[in-house]
Amino acid sequence: MSEPRRLDEARRELVRLGYLSHRFERFLLQDALVARGRSRDLVMLAAKVGVAAGALLAAANTLALALANRLFESAPAELPVLFLHLAAPVVIATALGFLVVVIALRALLAAFPRRGLDFARLGSALGAAAAVFGAGVWLGWDFLRELPRAERVAAAALLPVVAGGVAKLLADGLLAFEIRWIRHVPHQRLVSRRAMAIALGASAAVVAVAALAAAPRGTPPRPVALPVAAGERVLLIGIDGVLPDELDFLAGRGELPAFARLGSDGGVVAAYGRPASSSPAELWTTLATGRAAADHGVVALDGFRPLGMATTLTRIGPWRFHFAAVEAPLGLAEQRPLLAGRRRAPAVWELVARGGRPVAAIDWWGTYPAEPLPGLVVAHGAWGQLGAGDEGAVSPAARRAELVSLRSRLAREPASAAILETLPSATSRLLEERALAPDAFYRALAERSAGEVRALALYLPGPDLAAASAVLPAARLAELVRAELVAADRLLAEVAPAFGAIVIVVDPGRRGGGEGRALLWNGECEAAARPQIDPRQVASALFRAAGLPQSRELPPPPDFCRWPAPPGEVTTYGERAASAGAGERGGDYLETLRSLGYL
Repeated sequence: MSEPRRLDEARRELVRLGYLSHRFERFLLQDALVARGRSRDLVMLAAKVGVAAGALLAAANTLALALANRLFESAPAELPVLFLHLAAPVVIATALGFLVVVIALRALLAAFPRRGLDFARLGSALGAAAAVFGAGVWLGWDFLRELPRAERVAAAALLPVVAGGVAKLLADGLLAFEIRWIRHVPHQRLVSRRAMAIALGASAAVVAVAALAAAPRGTPPRPVALPVAAGERVLLIGIDGVLPDELDFLAGRGELPAFARLGSDGGVVAAYGRPASSSPAELWTTLATGRAAADHGVVALDGFRPLGMATTLTRIGPWRFHFAAVEAPLGLAEQRPLLAGRRRAPAVWELVARGGRPVAAIDWWGTYPAEPLPGLVVAHGAWGQLGAGDEGAVSPAARRAELVSLRSRLAREPASAAILETLPSATSRLLEERALAPDAFYRALAERSAGEVRALALYLPGPDLAAASAVLPAARLAELVRAELVAADRLLAEVAPAFGAIVIVVDPGRRGGGEGRALLWNGECEAAARPQIDPRQVASALFRAAGLPQSRELPPPPDFCRWPAPPGEVTTYGERAASAGAGERGGDYLETLRSLGYL
């Protein structure tokens, strides 16, 4: 039989089976009957599959990032720009993936020459559908739960449709390959269009029902007023980069007398579990707000603003590698630091400050640029920011001169000469500037503020920064950790009498480990053994001690302490109202994060 006649018969058979039509299938199958099968043609087929399936996947990813970063509310006109940023890498990856599948099928056919590719084609399509569907559920479920009910159901129902569309395009591409390169024409459809429609409809219905039944994570509007009792003055100190064994050893040797006294007289040292993959900003924001990362919104140290967009994307999941390694170096995206306006949940000091009560927040994550509150806000990384002349380092601005003067004095006085004196000069300067002097500065500010505020939050990252610098041998690092804990204990002895409730959180930070320590004290805590707490209970305890109502979104405070009855119960504390002056700034702060080894 001549080649044109065979091709004509094959065309009629494919039309009868429904493969060739005037629908979208012709985009991939119209060239399948051409009597040639060169490598260049296979690349063209892969490019077609990449464009078709990649565009569908890029649209789905655009939708997901838009929902996660609230672009539909703030900047819907930026969606086409975001799609263009995502389309190229997805199209390329899809085309390469198709080539890998084709090579695998050729190897399979070489091993079993008498077998057709019908079932292999079906298996590949189903595998692609399962991969797209599974990845969508795994990566997007938490984001999905934050949406209003109608949007949640619509987005969930769309996921099986996207997975089915990708599977159909892959199957059509493999069919074209089978006809064109293997000269095999299928005699029947393995899956009818009706069966495919039923399967997709059923999958969409199941996922939509599951999304409808899932408890939403959306935050109700911020309450106009909160019932408040008199409450106690509260203190929160966070020390980063200390292993639990180091803390237990030093406390057991009597080198932390203030810590040990509080822990044994009306206080309890508890343990909490921490995910090893969480970023410092995520964990410390959870400790200060009582909310999980999906709720407070601080899920990374930075974000990326794609070229042509005014919005910085902070919740980007697996797309972080593309923006960081490809787009940012090429100038197609700008890396932006974590800004205070990105944090959605109010912290302890912010709720205590309602009504004009003075508070102090010093170096805590998620406070740059410093936003106005009664009292003092010293932004995270303020030591470096004040040195660079950044106006976002402190609020109110009237106290900036005072802080600059204190910083200049401490910069001239080595914080721990005994630790640094035997180190090489370059190493000692690095540790002094990065870890020791900043912590001494923050401790001095806390001591000055303790007698004036209703709530004080202090974050001391010195041990973590010293450990991350990797310039100290283990023995010297242990000396530095000891010196920093002793200095923090001296501060605790000075300021503790001013407060009615105290929480000291000691976390291993980037040194690794799945457990941290938290000392809770209000004079009425007692436990027979070391209890385990949820990190969110740290904020719950401070909220309760400060006289705030119990929020249903937060767990109750630990039950090994006697807490005053709350003045009421509320559905939520609401979303925090970010200052209008926060803006999209932070170039100097980004450099500070880099210099400290966070980025």
